[in-house]
Amino acid sequence: MKSSSLDKYTISTVIGVCIYFQLTKTISYAKQIIPVKNQFILSSNNNAEMIPFYWMLTIVGGCIAVTLTYVSWRKYKGEKKKQSERDSNS
Repeated sequence: MKSSSLDKYTISTVIGVCIYFQLTKTISYAKQIIPVKNQFILSSNNNAEMIPFYWMLTIVGGCIAVTLTYVSWRKYKGEKKKQSERDSNS
């Protein structure tokens, strides 16, 4: 039983390390020179560091919005069903 939990922690750690290296690679790429219409513009450090933040903000915000929409829909359907059952019993 202990080896199973150890395997889970090992796999989680390996996945975390892989994600960390991928993110550092993405950030270092964003800090490089970006060619735009035959001109080379140096990206400022603030903008390059904010790009992953905007992606994260979009993904997390989207997940929250989808979850709230789903929960609201289920609540609406449940209240509608409860109301129809109450009306049929009356």
